[in-house]
Amino acid sequence: MEFAVLAGLVAVATIFGLVWKRGQGRVVGVSGQTISLNYRAAGKTTLLQFTTEMCAPCAQLKPRLEKIALFRSDVAHVVVDAVEHLDLANSLSVRSTPTTFIVDPDGHIRARINGVAAAEVFINAIDGKTVTKSEEISI
Repeated sequence: MEFAVLAGLVAVATIFGLVWKRGQGRVVGVSGQTISLNYRAAGKTTLLQFTTEMCAPCAQLKPRLEKIALFRSDVAHVVVDAVEHLDLANSLSVRSTPTTFIVDPDGHIRARINGVAAAEVFINAIDGKTVTKSEEISI
């Protein structure tokens, strides 16, 4: 009896983990929301990264996004602590970090990327290229 319960818990946890992992690093289109100038760079596409202090994946992603902004003059990288800006994080439904929004120069959110993804995923989202399931890149 105890073995069956333990096996059931392991199976449920495994399924949950696989579903969660599948959503990491995927680009999700977003429309209808805007970001104020307080959280974006004027005249540039902004990589708005929500992070928390003890988030190891956030620390891994930050240099990748900084490098994109460094090599592209039309892109800025802005880091927002989700705990310090809880109202903004809640209004954008940020439930885990890192969560990155691609914000166009007018302040409209174009895409959302949860988790850590390859630089190509961010660059394609900045350029407005859609990624099909067969082209998805996740780490």
